[in-house]
Amino acid sequence: MNEHLQKARSWLAREEHKQKARELRDDVERAFTEHPHETGETYLEHLWFTVRMAGRFLYTTTVLMIHGLFPFLLTKAASKQIEVIYTIMRGRVPKARRDAIDLDYQV
Repeated sequence: MNEHLQKARSWLAREEHKQKARELRDDVERAFTEHPHETGETYLEHLWFTVRMAGRFLYTTTVLMIHGLFPFLLTKAASKQIEVIYTIMRGRVPKARRDAIDLDYQV
């Protein structure tokens, strides 16, 4: 077993393999940070934002389901949450894309 470990260490020590490992590390790092950086956030800031938004969507979905079953309950709660979500997201989308989204909106 010691011989296999030595071979593995020798293989890893080769410069071409170190370079490939660095490239792979950079690709993985880029995959986790490229989009968050585009939004002006770190990975953790972006993760926290998405967790909060998912909670908001979950709450809104629950309110909508309750309102659907009992139309006399929560008559404005879901629409208020949808407005809040829209306001939050509208502020995060670049203006050019936001204008295109607003033009394409149809019910």
